[in-house]
Amino acid sequence: MRKLKITELNRISAEEFKAVEKLPLVVVLDHVRSLYNVGSVFRSSDAFRVEKICLCGITATPPQVEIHKTALGAEDSVDWTYYEKTQDAVKELKESGFEVWAVEQVEGSVMLQDFRPEAGKKYAIILGNEVKGVQQEVVDLCDGCIEIPQFGTKHSLNVSVTAGILIWDFARKMKL
Repeated sequence: MRKLKITELNRISAEEFKAVEKLPLVVVLDHVRSLYNVGSVFRSSDAFRVEKICLCGITATPPQVEIHKTALGAEDSVDWTYYEKTQDAVKELKESGFEVWAVEQVEGSVMLQDFRPEAGKKYAIILGNEVKGVQQEVVDLCDGCIEIPQFGTKHSLNVSVTAGILIWDFARKMKL
């Protein structure tokens, strides 16, 4: 086995990224405090051609050195919008025809392996604050909640790890 060179990876430019078909998925960050987590979500969103990221509340927006450090330029390829209130992002997404799901541990949540996105539908997933999760007021506005099953002692994942898992799972199930 030989590692591929960067020139062999057929990477597209940020301009080409803007023009290609996207995964019909929007990632919403609800008061995410770590700029490194924000950058990591941008990078995962770029990798799987997420349509857009909504940055809400205290979530930092580009340009920021810490975001760039983990995004590695993905903050320039992935479209993003800022909302002061996450609830406004949810309302706008629903008005635009998105099904909105929080990623949270709640009564009646759907385990990720059981979640089946439907072809032709548009989805938004909301990821919450590193300590408090998705605000209850935001959960109340959602069409449902997706939960990643966990078997250790913490039952908690880093928000950027969670984003990577969910984005990859949507891309896999929606066959981008």
